[in-house]
Amino acid sequence: MLQVRLFLVSLFFVAMFGGAVYRLVDLQFNRAAELAAYRDRRLSHIEQKMPRRGRILDATGAIIAEDQPTQDLWITPARTERVNRRRTVVSLLPPLTADQMLAISAAPGEARDLERNVAIAALAEGNRLVAELADRLKLPREEVAEKILDGILSGRPGSRDDLVYPRPVLDNIDFALGLEIRAARANPFDDELWDPVVIRTGGRRVYPAGAIVGHITGTVGKLTAEEYDELRGHWEDDVMVPGKGVITKQGRVFFSLLSGENGEPVSDEELIIRLREIKRNGRMIKTQGYFANETVGRGGVEQYYNQALRGRHRLQRLRLTRDEQSGRRRFEPKGEVERAENGPDIRLSLKLDVQRQAYEIMDRHIKQVAKRPELVRSGWTQSGVAILMDANNGRIHALVSIPSYDPNTFNRDFRKLADDPHLPLVDRAIAGIYPPGSVVKPIVGLAGLTENVIVPGQKFHCDRVMYLGGARFTCLGRHGDQDLETALMNSCNMYFYHTGELLGGRRLYEWYTRMGLGHRTGIDIAGEKGGILPRNAYTRRGWATGNTYHMSIGQGIAVTPLQIAVSFAALANARGDIMRIVRPHLLIPPPTPPENGVEAELAREAMALDQPLSEIQIDREALAVVRQGLWETVQGKPETGQLGTGQLAAFPNSHGGYLLEVAGKTGTAEWSRVVGGRVRKQISHVWFAGYAPFDRPEVVVVVFLPEAGHGGGSTCAPIAKDLLRMWFNLPDRMDVLVEEEGALG
Repeated sequence: MLQVRLFLVSLFFVAMFGGAVYRLVDLQFNRAAELAAYRDRRLSHIEQKMPRRGRILDATGAIIAEDQPTQDLWITPARTERVNRRRTVVSLLPPLTADQMLAISAAPGEARDLERNVAIAALAEGNRLVAELADRLKLPREEVAEKILDGILSGRPGSRDDLVYPRPVLDNIDFALGLEIRAARANPFDDELWDPVVIRTGGRRVYPAGAIVGHITGTVGKLTAEEYDELRGHWEDDVMVPGKGVITKQGRVFFSLLSGENGEPVSDEELIIRLREIKRNGRMIKTQGYFANETVGRGGVEQYYNQALRGRHRLQRLRLTRDEQSGRRRFEPKGEVERAENGPDIRLSLKLDVQRQAYEIMDRHIKQVAKRPELVRSGWTQSGVAILMDANNGRIHALVSIPSYDPNTFNRDFRKLADDPHLPLVDRAIAGIYPPGSVVKPIVGLAGLTENVIVPGQKFHCDRVMYLGGARFTCLGRHGDQDLETALMNSCNMYFYHTGELLGGRRLYEWYTRMGLGHRTGIDIAGEKGGILPRNAYTRRGWATGNTYHMSIGQGIAVTPLQIAVSFAALANARGDIMRIVRPHLLIPPPTPPENGVEAELAREAMALDQPLSEIQIDREALAVVRQGLWETVQGKPETGQLGTGQLAAFPNSHGGYLLEVAGKTGTAEWSRVVGGRVRKQISHVWFAGYAPFDRPEVVVVVFLPEAGHGGGSTCAPIAKDLLRMWFNLPDRMDVLVEEEGALG
């Protein structure tokens, strides 16, 4: 019996020893890599290395937008500790606990707001760090507490582990305070007050030119929690379901998956590896290459070229270490410190001095127009658009939209700007859609000649009024017999009623579309709108001759001022029997060879933008007739002394010649509004569009004032003249000014 007991005891100890040996062998050889990875995850985390955002420069190298270095304050909400051999997460912001932070993040709607307000009050009342920061920054405690809590919640923490990563809280703090905090954190025996605080070098976007480039540059802002969630996507087991990758419905989609070293998209296999690594190392890392609270472009060039300007962010692994003297633990870089790649500079075709002068010219004229009694009575919104564009390649030299906004104060003034009834946030040059009126008549005339429905020299009679099925169609005057050149010079509606009827709605629709009207031009600014061309004109369903009449004189359609610039550029740049439709753009190649893949890609894109979007076959004689009509619109008929509707844009000198010969067309577009169930006619929109010099076109000019009245010839032609005088640096004193208040078009 004793032997049996000894045998059983021995067997028990052998089994125990064998199990221990097996376990040790399993841990040492089979699970070594897994355990090492587990240890690294517990003792390290990944930190974002933020690059400097690329500068935006004008054609001469002057700075339009740049980052100025700042010291930004980040808060780490909690830290990990071991209590009774168990790992716990402890809040660094008492009396706010880690559980309360998670509860606020997860709470819905009104409940979240209530808990958030309670937490702000608790931090303001009982947290030393909040009190010290409020005192040093000269801010109310409640405001500091609110910024800290909003910074914590911006990353949408979903677990306690998420709370051990820093969140940005305050931008551009005092330099002396930043140095003090850095010194305190480097001293192992200093007070633990600043333990939750991390000082990182950031950047504040500065726009030296202010409001004159507001719509062009756009501005920058932080990713919101909602945008972050939209981009992050979600995991289903080991399969990543990516987010939409879009936070705006306008402009270039600037969120993309992680890219390789050369700027090209990574392979599917590498992407899966990166996504898994990101999943395992914390939710602060963006699954699409973006990070929570990252600065991104908002509108304009900043948004359109955001992917290039943002640079390449890096991920630095930090390992938890313990100071031998104080025993305090810190995260220190593990391995080689990776540097973020700053965004490349991009160069625009704008010249700041030209843009500034164009803005001042527009502003001065708009203030003069606003003094008209009828505009004072109507409470006219002082607004307008001016465009100067290269006729041959589409490069924008000046793009003015008034009213504008200052991108330096955009985030601070956003609510005021958004509520402003004058709509300063709307770029009327690319997003304002208006009836063009008579500025489309050159297109109608060219289409009629090219399609052989009219011939050069053919005349139509204008008796000011014509009727069609009881409907009344009018003209500005009783012009008598008109050929195409004279009809353009006088802006005679009757001629184009007849021409449009011969063309038909379908061919009118096709020509407007070919000439760039009614759809986006593709300019490299976020927020461009298309336009309105009646599809029924093409399908002929419910379409009547009267509709064609309206369409022939630029009524019943809606375009942006930039689309008019594109169509006049085509009239200007035609060579032989080919017209080129250019793509308006701002990006131009850098003056020096590219240094990396991103710069090379930008240079290739800039060169591609200079190429025409399409070419249109035309009749050379037809184009010559239309161009002559545009010349006479401005200079008139010297042999007869007749003056055109665009006479106030002419540059006559004292010798009977011209300092500069301009081709152009005026426009006055009527429109109505339904008020109280009744249709009421409103003050007309007015236009001038043209190009110069006439014999070797260099620049296209478009001026537009919504609801300004008095005709494009009286209101917009003088502005266009001042813009061309500025561009070509022409003197004032040699002008013989011709005043003709009744000039309409």
